Amino acid sequence: MNPNIQKLMNISGFFRIFVLIATAIMVVYLGYNYLIEDQIRFSTSHLFLELWNDERANKEILLAIRTPLFITLLIGVYWLQKLLGYYQQGHFFGSESMSCYLWLIWIKVFDFVIEIIQQLVTGYYHQTFFEHTNIELTIDFGKITTVLLMLIIAYLLKAAKEIEAENKEFI
Repeated sequence: MNPNIQKLMNISGFFRIFVLIATAIMVVYLGYNYLIEDQIRFSTSHLFLELWNDERANKEILLAIRTPLFITLLIGVYWLQKLLGYYQQGHFFGSESMSCYLWLIWIKVFDFVIEIIQQLVTGYYHQTFFEHTNIELTIDFGKITTVLLMLIIAYLLKAAKEIEAENKEFI
């Protein structure tokens, strides 16, 4: 086997472990802040924090508002683990790895949409308790750029796979 391919496979295995450890640390940190400190540290806005600290607001509703982002994160970690697993086995251009990569792109798009919806829902809930609510819809252009770059990479990987297949047929 090519030593460079073996090196990429080993690096993929390292990153699989790294992603799992980083995710575990983050979940413990979030759990500690919620259970011990009574705080939410996962993608919070000013309106959300104001509601969280107000005794009139229902914390279960606030948790329900934030839960989709957390679930999206865990699903993203699953697909990233699966992708890195294929890479660790040396399947860099297979249809399975491309499928995982496409799932990661769609999860990123879904995450972007969910954040906007959560800002709107949080603002609407905030209006039920406070006279003045200023809903700020922040559009993270870094996320849009990331999704576009991921789509370009997916296209390039697919084109490279097709060229490789044509070259094998030619020989």
